[in-house]
Amino acid sequence: MCLTCPHIGNVGTNSDDEESAKPYIEALIVRDFTALASNWRSRETAQRYLERHGIPVIWDLDTRALVRHLRKVGALRGVIATDGTPSDQLISEARALPTMVGRELAGRVTCEKPYSWTRNTYDIDGARSGLPGVSSSTPTHRYHVVAYDYGIKQNILRLLVDHGCEVTVVPARTTYEDVLALKPNGVFLSNGPGDPEPIGYAIENIRKLVGRVPIFGICLGHQLCGLALGGRTFKLKFGHHGSNHPVKNLLTGKIEITAQNHGFCVDPESLPSSDIEVTHLNLNDHTNEGFRHRSLPLFSVQYHPEASPGPHDARYLFDRFTEMMRDTM
Repeated sequence: MCLTCPHIGNVGTNSDDEESAKPYIEALIVRDFTALASNWRSRETAQRYLERHGIPVIWDLDTRALVRHLRKVGALRGVIATDGTPSDQLISEARALPTMVGRELAGRVTCEKPYSWTRNTYDIDGARSGLPGVSSSTPTHRYHVVAYDYGIKQNILRLLVDHGCEVTVVPARTTYEDVLALKPNGVFLSNGPGDPEPIGYAIENIRKLVGRVPIFGICLGHQLCGLALGGRTFKLKFGHHGSNHPVKNLLTGKIEITAQNHGFCVDPESLPSSDIEVTHLNLNDHTNEGFRHRSLPLFSVQYHPEASPGPHDARYLFDRFTEMMRDTM
């Protein structure tokens, strides 16, 4: 992971902001990395956190120049070494690495068995009052949501709880029969890494769930929805990463400022227009950012409405999901 913000680590880390059980990056590349932390919520320095998880950090590099290069030539494979291996050997090793196209990675990061999620979002005001780690009051559970874990972000789960959902998280390979046996009011399809096309088991399960239960997908879940509905996906040159990506909501005409992190997109021309309505458009490159089924309870978006920290312009999508479940109960 290469970060263009020049100063990294100065706010430290804390468990309340974690999005997964552990970080999944191979290494971190930054301009300036500090071993100090100055933030009232910090429980551990960024350096100690990464050391604990065995993740190396390279700093004192011009990361903005690196990103400009990647935007010209596209995403590249890389190798990090600290043992003095000659550069020509490292280049050969990097070139031998598999590309992202064709790689099924969701199965590597999914949970091993189903579990219940009960935590909701963090209450900053409560924490400031001297109660660190306190959560906002838990709403009454009105809906049962089964969430497929293809690499799910925890703030998605927190927001589902905020919206009155009892959440059961299931592994990526869970069959549609086992999902329906849990009697959900809705099914959530999560974000995750890799190429969506090789995840045939997920595509087939989604195809069999469509029309039987309300479905909401984000990022990889959006791409898998597109494939399950007969569409195609394609690899972007360098992907969409970071905050402040403008997306137009074609249903309202409003512009949403979004957070994004994906390397593949759904080809909207490949979707059956008689069944699918495109709902969101990326204003930077006009790629697809969302669609919905015209007659069945299903919608998905490519960006991350749950982003934390990040813009909150698209939090209404969680309201839409609960409304869809309410209307089908």
